[in-house]
Amino acid sequence: ATQTINRVISFFPPHQHQEIRYLLSSTLRAVIAQRLIPLKESRGRIPAVEVMIVTAAVREYIIDPEKAPLIQQAIREGVSSHGMQSFDQSLMQLLADGKVSMEEALKNSSNPHEFSLRLKGIQASSDNTWDSFENAEPGGGTGGDF
Repeated sequence: ATQTINRVISFFPPHQHQEIRYLLSSTLRAVIAQRLIPLKESRGRIPAVEVMIVTAAVREYIIDPEKAPLIQQAIREGVSSHGMQSFDQSLMQLLADGKVSMEEALKNSSNPHEFSLRLKGIQASSDNTWDSFENAEPGGGTGGDF
């Protein structure tokens, strides 16, 4: 979602970036992005989906370019309260469901180091933001049903 916002802003000349940030923050309601990941046991691909709902905090992070990196944290933390989901959380669910291989999940992860730590059960920088994904039963639908 952060990349999507940055791509839109980059279409405009630098002197308009702040105005575009403000316009995006006031008009966007959500951003849904996907990466198509090869299936583990058959031909074809399955989407890993990132969902960002524009909350008051996310709106503030869009407006202020120095706070833009906080958007990813807001997505990870907004799972239960706002129905958000990061790419890595989606990949974790696809991996738990046996739909993608560990190699593909790592290759397509936004943060491969943190993702591999999470696979080993080690808490990384976002402690409580993965609880619903780690406690999910394979095929249980946590993180992918909207």
